[in-house]
Amino acid sequence: MVLQDRYGQWAGKVFLVGFWAAAMSSLVGVWNGVSLMFADFVTIVRGGASEDADARAGGKWYKAYILWLTFPPMAMLFLGKPVWLILAYGVLGAFFMPFLAVTLLWLLNTDRTPAEWRNKLHSNVLMALCALAFVALCVNEVRKAIDAAL
Repeated sequence: MVLQDRYGQWAGKVFLVGFWAAAMSSLVGVWNGVSLMFADFVTIVRGGASEDADARAGGKWYKAYILWLTFPPMAMLFLGKPVWLILAYGVLGAFFMPFLAVTLLWLLNTDRTPAEWRNKLHSNVLMALCALAFVALCVNEVRKAIDAAL
């Protein structure tokens, strides 16, 4: 390991512990957080409330999304096609930040947001620049993924 050779054995071990912690927190954060958001979303769309058991951890929609996060990627791996899963993940991830920037730009300028919390001119300019930058990066990532697939 380069860090271990350059800075000593302790640096290599600290890096590995930090890398493991970052990877595990990302894994657990996505499985738990996104599953909770999905369960809440489906419960509310179906006319329920966020306090319903189905919208909580352990509810049927939470479990359904955890299963969705677990088994399709495993099936792709066993089918010998994990490359397509990686490309799909990269392309979908590239759409997230432009979506987030545009959504925040829209939400923080509506009349449903209290006036004191709405974006001011400088915030709107910076958010629009961020949205444009993320759209450009998204287009670039999608183009690279398509070129790699061909």
